[in-house]
Amino acid sequence: MNTRTHILALLAASVLTAGAVGPALQSTTPNGVQRGTEVELKFNGSRLADAQEVLFYEPGVKVLELKEVKDSFVLARVKVEADCPLGEHKIRVRTKSGISDLRTFVVGAYPQVEEKEPNTTFDKAQQIPMNSTVLGTMTNEDVDYYQVTAKKGETIAVEVEGIRLGRTLFDPYIAILDKTGKVLAKADDTALLIQDTFATIQAPTDGEYVIEVRETSYGGQGNPYRIHIGSFPRPSAVFPPGGKAGESLEVKFIGDAGGDIKQTFSLPQPDKFKFGVFAERRGLVAPSFNIVRLSPFANVLEKEPNDDVKQVSVAPGELPLAFNGIIGKSGDVDWFRFNAKKGQTFDINVYARRIRSQLDTVLAVCDADGRTLTSNDDSGGADSKVRFTFPKDGEFAIKITDHLGNGGPDCTYRVELTAVVPEVSTYIADTARYDAQTRKSIVVARGNRFASLQSVRRTDLPGDSGDLEFAMEGFPSGVTMQAAPVPRDQTTWPVVFEARADAPIAGKLANLAVRTTSEAKTPAKGGIWQNYDLVQDGNNGVYYQTWTDKLAVAVVDELPFKISVEPLKAPLVQSGSLDVTILAERKEGFDDPIKVINLYNPPGTGSTPDITIPKGQKSATYTLNANGGAVVKAWKIAFLGSASVSNGTAYASSQLTDLEVAPAFVNGKLAQTNTIVGTPVKFICALDQKTAFAGRAEVKLMGLPAGVTAEPKSITKDDKEIIFDIVTATNAVKGMHRTVFVAMNMKVNGQQISQTFAGGGALRIDPVRQLVAEVKPEAKPAAKPATPGQKPKSKPTSSK
Repeated sequence: MNTRTHILALLAASVLTAGAVGPALQSTTPNGVQRGTEVELKFNGSRLADAQEVLFYEPGVKVLELKEVKDSFVLARVKVEADCPLGEHKIRVRTKSGISDLRTFVVGAYPQVEEKEPNTTFDKAQQIPMNSTVLGTMTNEDVDYYQVTAKKGETIAVEVEGIRLGRTLFDPYIAILDKTGKVLAKADDTALLIQDTFATIQAPTDGEYVIEVRETSYGGQGNPYRIHIGSFPRPSAVFPPGGKAGESLEVKFIGDAGGDIKQTFSLPQPDKFKFGVFAERRGLVAPSFNIVRLSPFANVLEKEPNDDVKQVSVAPGELPLAFNGIIGKSGDVDWFRFNAKKGQTFDINVYARRIRSQLDTVLAVCDADGRTLTSNDDSGGADSKVRFTFPKDGEFAIKITDHLGNGGPDCTYRVELTAVVPEVSTYIADTARYDAQTRKSIVVARGNRFASLQSVRRTDLPGDSGDLEFAMEGFPSGVTMQAAPVPRDQTTWPVVFEARADAPIAGKLANLAVRTTSEAKTPAKGGIWQNYDLVQDGNNGVYYQTWTDKLAVAVVDELPFKISVEPLKAPLVQSGSLDVTILAERKEGFDDPIKVINLYNPPGTGSTPDITIPKGQKSATYTLNANGGAVVKAWKIAFLGSASVSNGTAYASSQLTDLEVAPAFVNGKLAQTNTIVGTPVKFICALDQKTAFAGRAEVKLMGLPAGVTAEPKSITKDDKEIIFDIVTATNAVKGMHRTVFVAMNMKVNGQQISQTFAGGGALRIDPVRQLVAEVKPEAKPAAKPATPGQKPKSKPTSSK
């Protein structure tokens, strides 16, 4: 058995009921334990009634006894070894039917004390022994006080773990006060611990001292915290902040109230995790480490004076090298000189904020006389980074400053000049915003399948590196994998895992390796490197996350359903669509709806977000679409089904399915056509046949305005045009219509497919032109001739 995995006792048969699916783990009680002790550890959550195993990612903790198992918790007696690594430990609970979320607890060095209310005022401070860890809870507008006794000159150090517990968004403030209430030291955020904080003083007199802790804005929603109070060392920095792997490194811890501390450590080989060293004095150890970088090359330490390039000697040895320094005061400038060869390309990385220094570095790469060749401020976050190719053999220099000219005795940094090395790794992306856990483990039911969409990171892989391939390492017995090589232009890829019907129900922390194929000219290999965002905020993103190089994998009891894909007989063509039939196999008595999602859409294709196989039904149709630029190639796709089983969500996937994306069968162009409402017209589409097809295909005009119709037509591979007969009603919508296109439907190998072409066709519909007849003025009757001797009538005059 893996030493990191410790089996809980199997539950009695009477407890094993229908089984929870998708167990949830919210927290542990307590949130930390002291190393070298045996304690009860309670795993709080839901759907835990069939718990079988606790998975510990780090060594040093093992389960001695399963004391109680309920749906909402698992209570175990655990042993924490005396040499158990201090700090964060990652855990999961595996049940007979699933794997829980990843959660964390802390292993500390000191005895733990529970907070006791009331301790919300200075005069009611809770008395605790020095060198204790208090487990507290912060409510709204709460302030907690703790009292210790110290002698004059004794160090009083305080460190609080709030956000680092991975539970809630808790931003602590602390203060050390004397017995009169005078503040001797206070701290909110720190460079070393980010939102968490620390303070350290030397007691000015014998007597009582009070430690105040609260949320920085007097908030609080039942936030848990751990506060370490004692005479232990709590340095703010270590120098040098890095060394050569496999060798001994003497370091100096800086920033502790009791003075600097020198210690020597044997450095291990590097991995992806942050490595740190713990300051120790008179048998007391710091609650958390200071980061030390591990590198396979030599260390160079700054030698003052080095404020000017001409003051600095050339570093011995050849690149790669690491330079270590301290910007010791405001305005300080550090120079280093070294030899390089023409054509060498190196990544020049400054580590300051990433090793918890307060510096905001600026890096300049210069020639031997100090003339800047290139520079950078924040390419590595708040740290500096450049990739530089040296133009000639000879001496070069680098200059380090702080962006704002700040400095101080704990403003450490490290500059690493490393060759460009290709790297690959894989991970599972979040399935939804603010959802950092769902489907980030592999849970395969006996006789069933589970599909995962793996994301691939490629760093500095050359263009000729070719495809990548996956390999299982340390998976449970009876599990196999279906995965095609990952093309070099793809960053996500579907992988299907399958468990034999008789596979043992078990779980492991495994690795999904990823590597270049044997044909690659530049080999590279990596594995899972997965983030878990434990504390998130809707507006500001991720506040605290943890990382792991293990993938939780389990074989679980069989499920009451399976899904599969009816084999595809036809391609998905460019500018086309294809219906995929998803089949459900149900056990007797299970008729719940099954939700199905398509995990992977090849480039240029798309699909609906999900479909549902209705209650009691055995199939449903998933429609895939391709645009005109879809990449023509044979692809692999997979569908994942989920259903409610025993009050949880269970997953089962289809097989890895072949999907051919093919060129369009035909393109076309619709000639602009004009007509008058109520008048029929011919609408002609010129065809550009691309791929021969058998038989006849039905074609329809689509996008016609209201009041306009056209009977479908059919074409063969030999036709050069289509003539549609357009009928316009008298009430047809008038105007220019540019939404007309042609839809083609046909069967290929007995499967229906569709394609569109000739988009943007224009049809103009005018109103009926009214013909108006010319109207002549009416002729006036001729005046009668006057009778002889009769005077003509005079025109009346107007009166005023």
